[in-house]
Amino acid sequence: MKKAIVTGATGFIGKFLVRELVNEQIETIAVVRPNSKNIENIINLPIRIIACDLTDLGKLPDLIPDRDIDAVFHIAWQGVSDVEARSQEIQIQNLQAVLDLIDAMHQMKIGTFVGAGSLHEAEAIVETMEDKIISNLSYMYKASKIAAHWMGKAKAGDYGIRFFWPLINTYGEEERSSRLVNTVIRKIHEGVSPALSAGNQYYDFVHVCDVARAMRLIAEKGVDGTNYFIGSGEAKPLKEFLKIVGRVANEFNGGTNIALGFGQIVDNVVCLSKEVFDTAKLKKDTGFEIAISFEEGIERTAKWIIQDIKSASYHRKRE
Repeated sequence: MKKAIVTGATGFIGKFLVRELVNEQIETIAVVRPNSKNIENIINLPIRIIACDLTDLGKLPDLIPDRDIDAVFHIAWQGVSDVEARSQEIQIQNLQAVLDLIDAMHQMKIGTFVGAGSLHEAEAIVETMEDKIISNLSYMYKASKIAAHWMGKAKAGDYGIRFFWPLINTYGEEERSSRLVNTVIRKIHEGVSPALSAGNQYYDFVHVCDVARAMRLIAEKGVDGTNYFIGSGEAKPLKEFLKIVGRVANEFNGGTNIALGFGQIVDNVVCLSKEVFDTAKLKKDTGFEIAISFEEGIERTAKWIIQDIKSASYHRKRE
């Protein structure tokens, strides 16, 4: 792979992916929303930046004249949490953007598409198959991810474009979000016991640096149409991961002893089979193995979050 496009290049996964591609000396075209507030994440890298809104990805053939691009990494997505995750309009826009992007790729003769799937997809499929009422509108986000995966795969296959939509459950430094790992660390820093499920369900996490490398390897070596899961290869009960998060967070919080609130959440707990987290195909096809252990990654994440909290507090005081 010599040249690639990354949408959502200023976001959490996107900026790490851009750095990975640059480090591998792959010419990179970063597609960012106009007037992006996070452009500083990539502005100093040796890349080309194209301003294009998610709803305008069909215009990329006019915005990017190159016809020797090897792959597109589609990371951009609106509304992954809170109110926007429950908006049908926003999530339909996300779905349409994937289909428009694949049409654009066909015009530009780009042969490989790599999207960013979510573990929420697998959980949603399990839960919607159960005989019960679902009234949680966050399923708009989950369902749009599933639809983009399946419809995108069909459209790409019809065009002869290699298609990958690996499932990912990532974490890491340089992210301000309500993801589980971040929430636990921030709650402990606040002196609050985070409310959690019993944590008996199987889970896996992978550091964002490893995610970026895995996505590059999938683009280069993946077997077309294969459903990869990017993970550590060591899935285990969620509680075992969170115990490490809690211990490290307390250590970085000056040695506090804030307990984790296991069992306080009982609703909407989905249990996936251990097979969902199997990384055997990924390792066989691409040679991928994690480089950052969970404990090391949590230490890096906790350190960054606490520094970020202190920095935000400092700037508030100055204002």
